Amino acid sequence: MKILHTVSSFGKESYGLGSISMGIAKAQFELGEDVYVWSSDTKDDIVWASQIYDFPQERLMGFMPNFPPLKISSSELSEALRNKSFEIIHQHSLWTSKSLLTSLFNKNGAKTCIAAHGTLSEFALKKSKFKKKVALALFERNNLNKATVLHATSEYEIDDYRRIGLENPIAYIENGVGSAIMLEKGDGEAFKSNYQLPRDKKILLYLSRITPKKGLDMLLSAIAELKEKFDNWILVIVGNDEFNYQLEVEKIIKLLNLGNKIFIIEPQYGKAKYNAFDAADFFILPSYSEGSPMVVVDALAYGLPVITTKSSSWKELDENNCGYWVDINKDAIKQSLLGMITLNDHQLFEYGENAKKLVRDKYLWDEISKKTILLYNWMINKDSKPDFIY
Repeated sequence: MKILHTVSSFGKESYGLGSISMGIAKAQFELGEDVYVWSSDTKDDIVWASQIYDFPQERLMGFMPNFPPLKISSSELSEALRNKSFEIIHQHSLWTSKSLLTSLFNKNGAKTCIAAHGTLSEFALKKSKFKKKVALALFERNNLNKATVLHATSEYEIDDYRRIGLENPIAYIENGVGSAIMLEKGDGEAFKSNYQLPRDKKILLYLSRITPKKGLDMLLSAIAELKEKFDNWILVIVGNDEFNYQLEVEKIIKLLNLGNKIFIIEPQYGKAKYNAFDAADFFILPSYSEGSPMVVVDALAYGLPVITTKSSSWKELDENNCGYWVDINKDAIKQSLLGMITLNDHQLFEYGENAKKLVRDKYLWDEISKKTILLYNWMINKDSKPDFIY
């Protein structure tokens, strides 16, 4: 089966989407499938992704955009018009030229699977609302309507598709991680030393984009209200700045007098990310809106218990005693932080072991990729309908 994954970027700064598309592609390739990934990346990004994900470089394509706002590449669209060899197109995220690409492949006879990855949540649709209404009218609605199947990575995402009137079959397949991450070992002491972090404090780690939707304002306010109860902890914020929001975060830190409790450092990639995980005692993603965040799975796989909001489907954190799944507000986040800081070292260790067990049992690409192949075979009428399609 010849499969194409399309994503805006799988490069160093792609975060979750790059990890997801490459994780699925690698696992499918290891199952013997004929898999390719197209993006809008540079040659350097292609080399980086090939090395990081151990994926054949010749199966990665980067089409530099002629029209940057939508990342439209005329050469990519021309190639899609010409190429009739792909049987399955798996599109990751919306609102870019990748949707136009999917429509062209659809006309060429390929079966199409579209994963919104949180871009149809109510919160996400409010951002750049007018532009998205225009995009829906011009091409996105048509693309979604014609998709053979829609891919939901969380229970919430099933509701997102139905809420905007889509009636296509929906496949519920979670995101995962490669089994190799379970064997990774970072150097936490080196991380603390490099960034001059206090050695006598436990670390609550945030590792994601520094951007409004990630809920850092709620988190900082919650920490400020805890006052001396948070004295044995620090929050380390790791990520790249988006929309100049880091300046706003720094203003909040100053206003709340949290300068000795909060550290903001540069993005960490590859092995450096595992150093950050190794230094941490707990992980947090206090978002207003998410799809199925890869960084949560990454943290759990490394053995970090996680706090995250009900912006994504993570009730398993509570069910498996490996973190806290809380309402999207400051008070709920504050209560989870109180729970975290009352855990002793033995309890923190047990939470970490439970985190790794949850990933081993449910979130490894090795098994998840087999579900995608069952889906694809049903899409091309080779197999019966799997039980995870609604």
